[in-house]
Amino acid sequence: MSSNILLLGEYNVGKTNFGGQLLGRLNQEKGYLRMVGTPSSLSPFENALSSLNDGRAAQHTSASQYSDSRWPVADADGNSTELIWPDYGGEQVSSIRDNRSMPPEWRKRVETADAWIVMMRINNSSVSDDIFSRPLSQLTARQDKQSGPFRMSDQSRLVDFLQWLMFVRGTGTLSRVSTPRLLLLLSCWDELTAPELNLPPLDVLRRRMPMVSSFVEANWDPNYRSIIGLSALEKSLSEDTEDEDYIDLGPEHFGYIVQEDGSRSPDLTLAIKPVLGRT
Repeated sequence: MSSNILLLGEYNVGKTNFGGQLLGRLNQEKGYLRMVGTPSSLSPFENALSSLNDGRAAQHTSASQYSDSRWPVADADGNSTELIWPDYGGEQVSSIRDNRSMPPEWRKRVETADAWIVMMRINNSSVSDDIFSRPLSQLTARQDKQSGPFRMSDQSRLVDFLQWLMFVRGTGTLSRVSTPRLLLLLSCWDELTAPELNLPPLDVLRRRMPMVSSFVEANWDPNYRSIIGLSALEKSLSEDTEDEDYIDLGPEHFGYIVQEDGSRSPDLTLAIKPVLGRT
């Protein structure tokens, strides 16, 4: 049994750091999932884990690189799965979206994936001014003063991208979507404001990106979509400067997820539980 996961995230959302931390948790065999065999092509994630052990953030993955790693894992009940976990430069996703052109290998991934995980750095997302937040007269005057080409808002671009992915896959909306499963992973959770840190992820998404929340809630079956918060590192790390706490304690003592009910857990393997189809 395998779970082919398509991890979608642009540059600087934390894909590589999350991959390294997830690999470390799987190897410890203390969480919901554990490694039960020999994975393939671990070099990108081992390099990331090595950097974290040294108290440094993982280096950015090359824009031209794409590699799939197969991780044989099992849960506490003995249910086994082979995760097909990707690592790549986030610029590829930006290029696909901006150029409206999808290479054949990416099209195959979109069409065959059992689940889509969309990572977004939620603190970098905000609601743009529109007729719901400002009077039309103010918006018109502001637009007249602006120069340069029109730019879609963050949430408009994400909804547009999801619609395009659904079109490429041939996913209809006459009934709510169950395949592929969808997980919105709100990364760098520790960057949020103090009041938001105590909110469930869905509430934060509704506040920060209401259009995205409405689109996902309207089109995906509730049993086949999840919104989870993620702080893979729990603090900001530099690629050049070592963090003494990480060196002394180890990266396994850092990072957490925020589950849909708002509770926190240091078990990062729970972040991918929803896309495995387990209850």
